[in-house]
Amino acid sequence: MLPNLITIGRVLLIPCFALAWVRGFDVLALVLFAVAGVSDLLDGLLARLLNQQSYLGQILDPAADKLMGLVAFLLAAWLHAIPVWLAALVIGRDLVLVSGGALFAFVLPGRFDPKQWRPTRLGKYATFCQVLTIACAIAISVWPQPLTRQYLGVLVIMSAVMTTVATVQYVFFSVRAISTRKRSLP
Repeated sequence: MLPNLITIGRVLLIPCFALAWVRGFDVLALVLFAVAGVSDLLDGLLARLLNQQSYLGQILDPAADKLMGLVAFLLAAWLHAIPVWLAALVIGRDLVLVSGGALFAFVLPGRFDPKQWRPTRLGKYATFCQVLTIACAIAISVWPQPLTRQYLGVLVIMSAVMTTVATVQYVFFSVRAISTRKRSLP
Protein backbone atom coordinates (compact mmCIF):
# COMPACT_ATOMS: atom_id res chain seq x y z
CA MET A 1 0.00 0.00 0.00
CA LEU A 2 1.35 3.38 -1.06
CA PRO A 3 0.62 5.25 2.21
CA ASN A 4 2.57 2.67 4.24
CA LEU A 5 5.49 2.87 1.80
CA ILE A 6 5.56 6.64 2.24
CA THR A 7 5.57 6.20 6.01
CA ILE A 8 8.43 3.70 5.79
CA GLY A 9 10.28 6.21 3.62
CA ARG A 10 9.74 8.81 6.35
CA VAL A 11 11.25 6.45 8.93
CA LEU A 12 14.26 5.95 6.67
CA LEU A 13 14.68 9.74 6.41
CA ILE A 14 15.12 10.09 10.17
CA PRO A 15 18.75 8.93 10.41
CA CYS A 16 19.60 10.95 7.28
CA PHE A 17 18.04 14.05 8.88
CA ALA A 18 19.91 13.40 12.14
CA LEU A 19 23.25 12.89 10.43
CA ALA A 20 22.82 15.99 8.28
CA TRP A 21 21.99 18.20 11.28
CA VAL A 22 24.77 16.81 13.49
CA ARG A 23 27.34 17.23 10.71
CA GLY A 24 26.30 20.85 10.13
CA PHE A 25 24.54 20.35 6.80
CA ASP A 26 21.73 22.56 8.04
CA VAL A 27 20.11 23.26 4.67
CA LEU A 28 19.91 19.52 3.98
CA ALA A 29 18.62 18.87 7.50
CA LEU A 30 15.91 21.49 7.01
CA VAL A 31 14.94 20.04 3.62
CA LEU A 32 14.79 16.49 5.03
CA PHE A 33 12.72 17.69 7.99
CA ALA A 34 10.33 19.44 5.60
CA VAL A 35 10.11 16.37 3.34
CA ALA A 36 9.30 14.23 6.38
CA GLY A 37 6.57 16.68 7.38
CA VAL A 38 5.05 16.77 3.90
CA SER A 39 5.20 12.97 3.65
CA ASP A 40 3.33 12.75 6.96
CA LEU A 41 0.51 14.81 5.49
CA LEU A 42 0.65 12.95 2.19
CA ASP A 43 0.44 9.42 3.57
CA GLY A 44 -2.63 10.23 5.66
CA LEU A 45 -4.31 12.01 2.77
CA LEU A 46 -3.59 9.16 0.35
CA ALA A 47 -4.77 6.55 2.85
CA ARG A 48 -8.14 8.30 3.04
CA LEU A 49 -8.46 9.15 -0.66
CA LEU A 50 -7.42 5.71 -1.88
CA ASN A 51 -9.30 3.97 0.93
CA GLN A 52 -6.05 2.26 1.95
CA GLN A 53 -6.26 2.70 5.69
CA SER A 54 -4.73 -0.30 7.42
CA TYR A 55 -3.96 -1.57 10.89
CA LEU A 56 -0.25 -1.41 10.03
CA GLY A 57 -0.65 2.22 8.97
CA GLN A 58 -2.47 3.06 12.22
CA ILE A 59 0.55 1.76 14.15
CA LEU A 60 3.36 2.78 11.79
CA ASP A 61 2.33 6.41 11.14
CA PRO A 62 2.20 7.56 14.78
CA ALA A 63 5.33 5.53 15.54
CA ALA A 64 7.17 7.34 12.73
CA ASP A 65 5.92 10.68 14.07
CA LYS A 66 7.05 9.89 17.61
CA LEU A 67 10.44 8.66 16.41
CA MET A 68 11.03 11.80 14.34
CA GLY A 69 9.96 13.96 17.28
CA LEU A 70 12.22 12.08 19.67
CA VAL A 71 15.25 12.36 17.38
CA ALA A 72 14.57 16.00 16.48
CA PHE A 73 14.12 17.17 20.08
CA LEU A 74 17.07 15.15 21.41
CA LEU A 75 19.32 16.58 18.70
CA ALA A 76 17.98 20.11 19.11
CA ALA A 77 18.72 20.00 22.84
CA TRP A 78 22.14 18.37 22.30
CA LEU A 79 23.07 21.01 19.71
CA HIS A 80 21.80 23.77 22.04
CA ALA A 81 19.26 24.84 19.44
CA ILE A 82 16.45 24.67 22.01
CA PRO A 83 16.38 24.53 25.81
CA VAL A 84 16.88 21.07 27.32
CA TRP A 85 13.75 21.53 29.45
CA LEU A 86 11.60 21.84 26.31
CA ALA A 87 13.02 18.61 24.89
CA ALA A 88 12.33 16.91 28.24
CA LEU A 89 8.77 18.24 28.26
CA VAL A 90 8.00 17.10 24.70
CA ILE A 91 9.63 13.70 25.15
CA GLY A 92 7.88 13.32 28.52
CA ARG A 93 4.54 14.02 26.88
CA ASP A 94 5.23 11.35 24.28
CA LEU A 95 6.16 8.90 27.03
CA VAL A 96 2.85 9.66 28.77
CA LEU A 97 0.94 9.10 25.51
CA VAL A 98 2.77 5.89 24.61
CA SER A 99 2.43 4.55 28.16
CA GLY A 100 -1.27 5.37 28.17
CA GLY A 101 -1.73 3.69 24.81
CA ALA A 102 0.09 0.60 26.05
CA LEU A 103 -2.06 0.56 29.18
CA PHE A 104 -5.26 0.63 27.16
CA ALA A 105 -4.01 -1.86 24.58
CA PHE A 106 -2.35 -4.45 26.80
CA VAL A 107 -3.51 -4.04 30.39
CA LEU A 108 -7.12 -3.13 29.67
CA PRO A 109 -7.74 -4.83 26.30
CA GLY A 110 -11.27 -5.02 25.02
CA ARG A 111 -12.57 -2.41 27.45
CA PHE A 112 -11.92 0.60 25.27
CA ASP A 113 -12.66 1.34 21.66
CA PRO A 114 -9.36 2.36 20.00
CA LYS A 115 -11.27 4.67 17.66
CA GLN A 116 -12.10 6.93 20.60
CA TRP A 117 -8.36 7.52 21.21
CA ARG A 118 -7.66 9.86 18.36
CA PRO A 119 -5.45 12.95 18.65
CA THR A 120 -7.34 15.91 20.05
CA ARG A 121 -7.35 19.31 18.47
CA LEU A 122 -5.13 20.62 21.28
CA GLY A 123 -2.75 17.72 20.70
CA LYS A 124 -2.55 18.58 17.02
CA TYR A 125 -1.89 22.24 17.85
CA ALA A 126 0.87 21.20 20.25
CA THR A 127 2.46 19.00 17.60
CA PHE A 128 2.23 21.83 15.06
CA CYS A 129 3.99 24.20 17.48
CA GLN A 130 6.67 21.57 18.14
CA VAL A 131 7.32 21.08 14.41
CA LEU A 132 7.56 24.84 13.87
CA THR A 133 9.96 25.11 16.80
CA ILE A 134 12.32 22.49 15.37
CA ALA A 135 12.08 23.98 11.87
CA CYS A 136 12.90 27.44 13.24
CA ALA A 137 15.78 26.03 15.32
CA ILE A 138 17.29 24.53 12.18
CA ALA A 139 16.52 27.62 10.09
CA ILE A 140 18.49 29.83 12.49
CA SER A 141 21.64 28.04 11.33
CA VAL A 142 20.69 28.60 7.72
CA TRP A 143 19.50 32.22 8.04
CA PRO A 144 20.98 33.68 11.24
CA GLN A 145 18.93 36.82 11.43
CA PRO A 146 18.39 38.59 14.77
CA LEU A 147 14.61 38.30 14.58
CA THR A 148 14.82 34.55 14.03
CA ARG A 149 16.04 34.04 17.63
CA GLN A 150 13.06 36.08 18.83
CA TYR A 151 10.71 33.91 16.78
CA LEU A 152 12.31 30.80 18.22
CA GLY A 153 11.83 32.13 21.75
CA VAL A 154 8.13 32.68 21.08
CA LEU A 155 7.80 29.22 19.52
CA VAL A 156 9.56 27.60 22.50
CA ILE A 157 7.03 29.19 24.88
CA MET A 158 4.09 28.31 22.62
CA SER A 159 5.31 24.70 22.32
CA ALA A 160 5.75 24.42 26.07
CA VAL A 161 2.30 25.80 26.85
CA MET A 162 0.50 23.78 24.18
CA THR A 163 2.38 20.59 25.08
CA THR A 164 1.53 20.99 28.76
CA VAL A 165 -2.15 21.75 28.10
CA ALA A 166 -2.51 18.87 25.63
CA THR A 167 -0.83 16.46 28.07
CA VAL A 168 -3.16 17.49 30.88
CA GLN A 169 -6.11 17.05 28.51
CA TYR A 170 -5.02 13.53 27.51
CA VAL A 171 -4.48 12.52 31.13
CA PHE A 172 -7.87 13.97 32.11
CA PHE A 173 -9.65 12.12 29.29
CA SER A 174 -7.87 8.88 30.19
CA VAL A 175 -8.67 9.09 33.90
CA ARG A 176 -12.28 9.94 33.09
CA ALA A 177 -12.52 7.00 30.67
CA ILE A 178 -11.06 4.59 33.23
CA SER A 179 -13.31 5.81 36.05
CA THR A 180 -16.37 5.66 33.78
CA ARG A 181 -15.48 2.10 32.76
CA LYS A 182 -14.94 1.00 36.37
CA ARG A 183 -18.40 2.23 37.35
CA SER A 184 -20.05 0.51 34.38
CA LEU A 185 -18.33 -2.88 34.88
CA PRO A 186 -20.44 -5.59 36.60
